[in-house]
Amino acid sequence: MTRFLFTSLPLAGHIDWGGMLATAGELATRPGHVVAWASGPAIEPAIQRAGVEFLPLVHTGWIEPSPMPPNLAADQQAVARQQRALDAWLNSDAVLAAAHELDRTAAGWQPDVIVVEPYAAAGALVAERRGVSLVVCGRPALALPANRPPGPAAARIAALCRQFGVAGTSWDLVGGQIRSPWLHLDFFARRWYADLPQLGPQTRFFGAGPAAGGSTTPRSKTILITLGSLFTDDPAFFRIAAGAVLAEGGQPLVVTGRRDVDSDAATILGLPADVEVTDWVNFDAVLPRVAGIVHHGGVGTTHAALRHGVPQVIVPHAGDQHAQAGRITPAGAGYGVRPSDFTPANARWFARQLLTSDTLHLAASVWQAELAALGGPTAAADSLQEVTVTFRK
Repeated sequence: MTRFLFTSLPLAGHIDWGGMLATAGELATRPGHVVAWASGPAIEPAIQRAGVEFLPLVHTGWIEPSPMPPNLAADQQAVARQQRALDAWLNSDAVLAAAHELDRTAAGWQPDVIVVEPYAAAGALVAERRGVSLVVCGRPALALPANRPPGPAAARIAALCRQFGVAGTSWDLVGGQIRSPWLHLDFFARRWYADLPQLGPQTRFFGAGPAAGGSTTPRSKTILITLGSLFTDDPAFFRIAAGAVLAEGGQPLVVTGRRDVDSDAATILGLPADVEVTDWVNFDAVLPRVAGIVHHGGVGTTHAALRHGVPQVIVPHAGDQHAQAGRITPAGAGYGVRPSDFTPANARWFARQLLTSDTLHLAASVWQAELAALGGPTAAADSLQEVTVTFRK
């Protein structure tokens, strides 16, 4: 009997990563495995719908990001966004509180394997302290060349490891990322990481599985606009994107990512009253019928668009969103654009491409087929089973 404990931040965008929750659900159906997911109560319904036992935590290491200071210059905005991202997932007090609580949970539940998403810092600390095998879901393991300059998270992570009494073997301390020596599950394809010619051999790619392919829904003029569920307080982004779509004859669907959205949301964001605004959508239900998506570059959103063959424009705000923005243009399935360059005039050009470019739509459909061929969560669950045998030798 193998016991798998998954853990994540308590955010909808942090339980997916292209297939993390589906992989947990697949494992839970297989004989010989016990699977649980530890996180904050906000995501409990989604975990239970997947057929996975939920272990509630008070502390997860995540804190609500502070509001963006007003009237910042473009370069100052970039610095502020990066700082907010680090504070949200690497606040020392928050992560240490989460690590101690998760450690107590693990002591009672006794996992053989802890599976973490890339920002579940407490999970990496606990796996190392308890000598439990660690798996990372949602990001490849980078190769470790010598003489790399330290990333912006490096000092915080090193301090956290010292405070929690571990050496940091579950981290790429210079790059500032969780790193398993055993297995990284990634739900893109190797080609997506063309900018990373060397990856750790523990990375395996699983795409999206066969269910992702072959939508025959006619293309509409709707363009989905979202900033995910974390860094959503950017009304200017929503106004520029929606205005550009309207000007090019499209229909914007604005998804705020905030559960407190109400009937006045369009007014609050400064949008025309007839623009459709909602707090959340089911990507699998909505993406097959849209012409494109304009978003922040979150891994889950980027993957969902590729999985459904939808061209995308990525305007990154923080963290690995910049990497997704850098990859989408050479991938041929969309465009990455710096926030400072996302002007009303430029946004109109991007909206026009999403609405009219057959080249973009063809490239997106090629990505859809490629991801569909790689096995998805079923293959990822197989890989977890296979590597677990190695863990135990």
